[in-house]
Parts: sequence; structure tokens; C-alpha cells
Amino acid sequence: MGKFTIQATLRALSIAYYLEALVLYIATVAIIWAMATSTTKALLTDSALVVLTLGAAIWLTFAGRAILRGKRWARSAGIFWQLIQLAIALGTFEASLLYGYAIAIPSLTVLFTLFTKAVVKATSESR
Repeated sequence: MGKFTIQATLRALSIAYYLEALVLYIATVAIIWAMATSTTKALLTDSALVVLTLGAAIWLTFAGRAILRGKRWARSAGIFWQLIQLAIALGTFEASLLYGYAIAIPSLTVLFTLFTKAVVKATSESR
């Protein structure tokens, strides 16, 4: 794979990470909005969920930047996150096949891309 092609692949992975982070930022705002506009019965649980979703969004934002630089940890972070999303997709299939596939297909695509020989090599070399 040429240098241009691997850079394009890393850029696509970075965009995928950023889009996943964006979903988490939106989920964080939605949770905060729900807490502020209604009487929540589980304030502690909702607060913990805000911390977790915001933390994951920030982490994915940094991983999106790091994958462009070929950092090894960003590839590991992506693999971990795709596995988390696949677990969520499995639970979602019971409620809706469409939503389950909407989560699973992009996650599997990113996961397989992270294991390609070119990406492994690009994120294994020290830069």
C-alpha cells in the first residue's frame, strides 16, 4: 500500500473515531438536558452516565488525532471501542434489527480496517 493510500486509510479511521465521539458528545448533552428538564429518579446514575459518556468522547477525540500520527495506543483504543460498540449492537438487535445493524456494520468495518497489514505497520513504527 502506498504512502498516500495508508494516509487516506488513517484519515478515514480518524474520521470514524471523530464521528463516534460526536455521538457520545450528543448523548452527553441529551442526558444533561433530560436531567435538567425533568424530575429524574436516578440522579446518581444519570450523573455517572454523563461522566462516562463525556470521558469516552474525549478519549475518542484524542484517539482520532493520535491515529493520524500513527500512534500504537490509538489503534488499541479503536479496537477496544469497536468491541464495546459490538456488545451494544448485540443488545440492540433484540429491540431493532435496523439499529443493531446501524451500530454493528460501521464497527466491524473499522475493526477489520484496524487489523489490515498496512494499518498495523503504520501504527507499529515509531515516528
